[in-house]
Amino acid sequence: MQNTLVDFCIAISWALLVLSACLVLFSKYKHTDFKQRLFKFLNSVLVIHIATITFYLTHFKADSLMTLKTNLWVLIALQIALNITCFMSVKRRKAKTRPSLDSFSMD
Repeated sequence: MQNTLVDFCIAISWALLVLSACLVLFSKYKHTDFKQRLFKFLNSVLVIHIATITFYLTHFKADSLMTLKTNLWVLIALQIALNITCFMSVKRRKAKTRPSLDSFSMD
């Protein structure tokens, strides 16, 4: 039963990773509000991935299925990379939309 649950959680995690990657790639020309919501979504997905790994590490032996552990760490690393990419995109978008003092004239 636990193996089925872990396999299901891993499948959901990979599906969420693919969805996150697609949203990050297709959000290139979207507005700042969309990117901020996407960043919140990516953070919640990261929490789900960490919960999956925590469940796996607490319920299974340290020697069992080393490739699955590597798979989970790759999953976390890719999700963190997507979060950083989205964060940088939000930061750039905010910097573009902020008015600078150079555009104002005192005359």
